[in-house]
Amino acid sequence: MARARRGSLRRRLLAGAVLLAALGMAVVNVASLVGLRLYLTEVADDNLAQAREAVQRYVGRQDSAISEMVIDTLVPAGSYVALLDEHGRVVVETSTRGPDGQPTPPPELPDPVPGGFAEHPVTVTVQGGPVPRYRTLAFPIGSNTAVRPASGAAPEPVSTMVIASSLALADGVVYWLIGADVVASLAALAGIAVLGHGVLRVGMRPLRDMARTATAIAGGDLRQRVEVDQRHYEVGEVGEALNQAFDARQRSEERLRQFVADASHELRTPLTTIRGWAQLHLHGLAQQPELAERAMLRIEAEAARMHTTVEELLLLARLDQGRPLADLPVDLGKLAADAVADARALDPDRPITVDVQPEVFASGDEERLLQVLRNLLSNAQRHTPAGTPVTVAVRALPGDRVELAVADQGPGMSPETARRIFERFYRGDDSRSPETGGTGLGLAIVKSITGALGGEVAVTTAEGAGSTFTVTLPAAR
Repeated sequence: MARARRGSLRRRLLAGAVLLAALGMAVVNVASLVGLRLYLTEVADDNLAQAREAVQRYVGRQDSAISEMVIDTLVPAGSYVALLDEHGRVVVETSTRGPDGQPTPPPELPDPVPGGFAEHPVTVTVQGGPVPRYRTLAFPIGSNTAVRPASGAAPEPVSTMVIASSLALADGVVYWLIGADVVASLAALAGIAVLGHGVLRVGMRPLRDMARTATAIAGGDLRQRVEVDQRHYEVGEVGEALNQAFDARQRSEERLRQFVADASHELRTPLTTIRGWAQLHLHGLAQQPELAERAMLRIEAEAARMHTTVEELLLLARLDQGRPLADLPVDLGKLAADAVADARALDPDRPITVDVQPEVFASGDEERLLQVLRNLLSNAQRHTPAGTPVTVAVRALPGDRVELAVADQGPGMSPETARRIFERFYRGDDSRSPETGGTGLGLAIVKSITGALGGEVAVTTAEGAGSTFTVTLPAAR
C-alpha cells in the first residue's frame, strides 16, 4: 500500500479494490463462522434439553432404580453422563468418546458439584486445556431415585444428573471452514487483482490518450484534440472539458497574436510619420518656417494619436483582467444629455435628438458609461455623412433592465462588417484612413465596458438602412 500511494493511479485503484475486497471477505467469513459456531452450539443445547426431558419423563414413570443401560438409551450417543447424590458427589459416570469413537477425557466438573450448577447449558473444558469443550446441563431427577450400577451392586440414591455433549465435532467443522475460507479468499483476491489490473488498464486508456494529447498541445501542436466517445460519462466529461479548455486557449492565443499584430501596425504608422518629419527637420530640409511648423504639428498630432491608442489599450487590458468597476446608480437621462451636448459642440450642423424616459437609472460606473455614449456618438458622427440625423434613446425594460440606444440614418453596414464590428482594431473598408476611421478600438471598448457592468451590446443594421447600437444594462436597485 505504501508503494501504491506513491505509484500510478492505476496501482492505487487496484490496491484499493483488493483491500476493500479483502475487508469485505474478512467480514463475511467472520460473520459466517460466528454464526455457524452459534448454530452448532444451539443444536448441542437443544439435544441436551431433549435428553433432560426424556430422563425426567422416564424417572417420573418408573419407581425402580435407573440403570446405566437406560441412561445410554435416553441421552445422545457419545455424551457424558454423571449421577450425583444429594451432596453433589459423583456416584456414577459414563465414559466419553469423540467423533472417531475413541475415548476422550471427561469434562472437568466441580467437586462437589454445587447446587444450581449448570441449570442452563454452559461450556466446560477438560483437564489440561480448552480442547475438547463440552456443553453441560445439570438437572434434578427426584429425591427417591436410585441408580443400579452395571456391576450388579446395590442401587445408590441419586438426586441430580449432569449431561455433557462434546463440541469437538463442531469445533472441527469451524476450524476446517477457517482454513477453507483462507484459501478461497486468497484465490479470490488473486483473481480480483488479475482481472482488476486488466479492467483498469482498459479503463485508464482514455486518460493515457488525454495525457498524450495534452503533452502534444503543450509542445505547440494546437490542432490536437481529445477523442470523446461517450460524452455523458466521467471520462467523456473530462475529455470534453479539456477540449473546451484547449479551444479557449487556442482562441486566446489567436486573439493575442492578432492583437499584437494590430497594435504593432497601429503604433508603427504614427511612429513612421514622426520619424519621417523628425528626419526631415534634422537633415535641414524644413528650413522654411511654415514647413517647420507643419512638421511640429504633424509630430504632435501623431504623438497624440499614439497616446490615445495606448490609453485605450491599457483600458482594455484592465477590463480583460477583470478589475471591478463602480456599482452605483447612474442617471442615464442626465448622462445622455451631457454626451449629446458634447457631440453637438463638436459637430454643430448635425441634428441629434434625445428621447429619454424620466427616472431611468442604471447600475454601473458613471465615467465608463459616459465613455460608452461618447464612443457610440463618435462612431455615428465619423461613419455617416455630414448632417445625418442621430437619435439617442433611454428607456426602462421589464425585468430590472434598462436600455440605451444610439441610432443613425447613415449608409449602414454589410453583414460581415456588422458581425466583426466589435472586434479590436477592426475597421470597415470605408474607414481605413486614420483621419476618419479612428483606431478601431472604440466599439471594442464599448463591448468590454458593457460586459464588465453585466450588460450586453448589439447592433442592428443593413446596407442603406442606418445602424442602431443598443446597450442593455442592469437597472439600479
